[in-house]
Amino acid sequence: MNIHKKWNRKYKRLIFVSILFLITAVLCTSAAVIYRKVSARTVTNISRVYLQEMTTQISSHFQTNLNSQFSQIYTISNAISENDLKDEESLKHFLAQAQKDNDFTHIALINSKGIAYSPDGTVPALSKISNLDKLLDGSEKLISVNESIWESNTILLGTAMTPVSFQDSRLIAVIVGIHTSDIGVKLGLDSEKDTNSYTNIVTRNGDFVMKSGFSEEILQGTNLFTIYEQQAGFDEGYDYESFRAAIAAGKSGLTLMTVGGQHVYLYYVPIQGTDWYMITSMAYETVNDQIVYLSQFMVAVSVGIFIILFSTVSAFFLLLSHREKRNRELLLMEKERAESANRAKSNFLSQMSHEIRTPLNGIMGMVELGKNHLAEPERMRNCLDKITLSSTHLLSLINDILDMSKIESGKIELHPEQFDLGRLLRALTTVFHVQAISKQIDFQVFLHGEVEEYLVGDALRLNQILTNLLSNAVKFTPAQGHVSLNVEELRRDEYWIWVRFSVRDTGRGIAPENIDSVFEAFTQENSGIVRQYGGTGLGLPITKNFAELMGGSISVSSEVGAGSTFTVDLPFAPAAVGRDTERCGNGQRVLVVNQVTELEKHLAYMLAKENFQVDSVSGEEDALHKIRAAVQSGIPYELCFIKWNISVDMRLFVQVIRKEAKNAGLIIILTGQDQDELNDTASLCGADATLCRPVFHSDIAELMAELTGQKSVQPEQETSTVLAGAQVMVVEDNDINLEIAVALLQDAGAFVTTAANGQEAVAQFSGAPEGFYHLILMDVQMPVMDGCSAAQAIRALSRQDAKSIVIIAMTANSFNEDVQKCLDSGMNAHIGKPFVMNDIIDTYTKVLQKQVEK
Repeated sequence: MNIHKKWNRKYKRLIFVSILFLITAVLCTSAAVIYRKVSARTVTNISRVYLQEMTTQISSHFQTNLNSQFSQIYTISNAISENDLKDEESLKHFLAQAQKDNDFTHIALINSKGIAYSPDGTVPALSKISNLDKLLDGSEKLISVNESIWESNTILLGTAMTPVSFQDSRLIAVIVGIHTSDIGVKLGLDSEKDTNSYTNIVTRNGDFVMKSGFSEEILQGTNLFTIYEQQAGFDEGYDYESFRAAIAAGKSGLTLMTVGGQHVYLYYVPIQGTDWYMITSMAYETVNDQIVYLSQFMVAVSVGIFIILFSTVSAFFLLLSHREKRNRELLLMEKERAESANRAKSNFLSQMSHEIRTPLNGIMGMVELGKNHLAEPERMRNCLDKITLSSTHLLSLINDILDMSKIESGKIELHPEQFDLGRLLRALTTVFHVQAISKQIDFQVFLHGEVEEYLVGDALRLNQILTNLLSNAVKFTPAQGHVSLNVEELRRDEYWIWVRFSVRDTGRGIAPENIDSVFEAFTQENSGIVRQYGGTGLGLPITKNFAELMGGSISVSSEVGAGSTFTVDLPFAPAAVGRDTERCGNGQRVLVVNQVTELEKHLAYMLAKENFQVDSVSGEEDALHKIRAAVQSGIPYELCFIKWNISVDMRLFVQVIRKEAKNAGLIIILTGQDQDELNDTASLCGADATLCRPVFHSDIAELMAELTGQKSVQPEQETSTVLAGAQVMVVEDNDINLEIAVALLQDAGAFVTTAANGQEAVAQFSGAPEGFYHLILMDVQMPVMDGCSAAQAIRALSRQDAKSIVIIAMTANSFNEDVQKCLDSGMNAHIGKPFVMNDIIDTYTKVLQKQVEK
């Protein structure tokens, strides 16, 4: 009994396993069948999309190529000149050149009689080109292939042209021939290496227009449709008749066949503007192999998913533990970052405290010292001068901090306008020449080649860039060192002139590992530099941001102990005014004497451009030798440009030159980069004129006008009297600022009344007769009523002068939004604190001029 039950259980288990195996086999078979159908459908769909896209792109490329060829043909037809039509040889030459320039295989012009003129001669075209009559009628373009006028495998393109007379008829059409292989290469019809595919172009009846080189072994014959009809076996659902019917109807589509032993997909599409078809073939295996690979990959992925799920659950707890550890590390990093930021903030505040307290100490010390020497005018003047220097230094520190703040908040705006580069460079030269002399440093400004004098750009930002770089160069260069500013034009186009400014010094240099950090805010190379040289560490970051804001760049090269070179490349727009091309010279012979090679060469270059005959030397003896030689030649020098310190005894040197020149009319001109030095030396040695570097065209023109007596005498600028007798109200809540403003205005001749806040200002203006006040200087941040509210209240008063009274903001709020807020409240202009009297006079004058213009 037990044996029977045991055997029964084994039998049931066997049946269950057999049924399970059968079900599995059925499911697998069904899956395989379904997979095969889905795979075939997928291969077909993918092949259709790919072939459609590829064929459409090639067709579009072919159409674009044809349009380009027709554009060239139109250009040729419009380029025929009367000289080209003088005779047949001239026309042949024109056609040969056009054929060469446009890379045509053939070219010809057809006259109204059907004669074709080509570089090789004339030939009747009527019988050799089909549909030529439509081209001669001018009704449409002509696109054909294998015409008998030229060799086979040549595409003929033709179009009508504007008729021109030639000999006894009129030229009315242009035809060109292009070998099919040339176009096939451009279109990339053979791509078998990458995709196992190729493309043919055929006519509607199947004749080959362009035949792919990769299809030669498979498709042997001249008609593609005949080859398919005789050799191709179409897959189920496709047939030859449907294929031909679709092409006859001008449709595009896909078919699947076996031809030449290859199972291929075929996609066909008509080519617009022609009677041709583009047919692309791709091997079935190209896509099928990828699908099979993908299927196998998916099976492997399915097996892997289970492993991944199990591994994921197992790893979850490990990841959770790791994440907690990572969070602890991140919290620690954030804590360290916050502490680092606090340290940087503390260091910056400490550094700023030192930098700000230094000039403040100078101001307060000089004030205290001045109090003790009130009866000594010279001592007082010295104290006031040093107070001015310390105040200027303090203001520059504050401006640097504000500029950096504006840059970081994105509030810096450029104000491009036309400016004189020569004037800007001379102003910089004046400032840094004095600083260099005080440190016993050789400072030079070099121009290389021709540099545009007038440009359009933000001159203020350019001045800040160069000032920062030159300040650093002078600061870090020891006595007997050299600092130079080099300016050259890099390139120009229709819209921009790129100028390079390079500041070179022979200072301490920068270590390679610190070069990148010098452009970071509040950073200097090391703490020793801060202690030795001071500074905020903002100059170079501001310079870099300004350069990039202007569309340029800054770079640095340096060697420790040898010095550094900072290079700034900036684009400027050309000035609207035309360049003055009138030359200053008329062939006069001149001599340039300068011991600095760069200065000697550039001045000689500039004078030569101005139509002078120029010789240049670098020493005293060479100069005297040149002068004697010129006398002997009978053509003595008329002008002599001498560097102001070329000789230790300039008076004697000039006397010897005049003696040797034997020319009573010789004009001696001293050159240098400091006008005071030039004037003193010219007075000492009896020179006739001076020329201050850097030298531009206008400087030479002004010098020659002065020497020839053509320079107009400019009247001396008188002190402005615009405020004399004017009634001015100063609205200011700070007693010291109020006292300063009142004193300055009274010195300018104004009658001044004051108000401590906006409410008092409105009351005083309302109580005064109409037209009594000429100007209101309005602080903004005040108690009771601020300046903007006061301006709005005054403008709202019902009296005639409420709209016309000039109100100028005079405030320490100097950001762009602060200025705009003042203007929006009804004020006429804005002056930022600190200010000088000229700021008030200039701003008031500009407002009055605008009112007059309105």
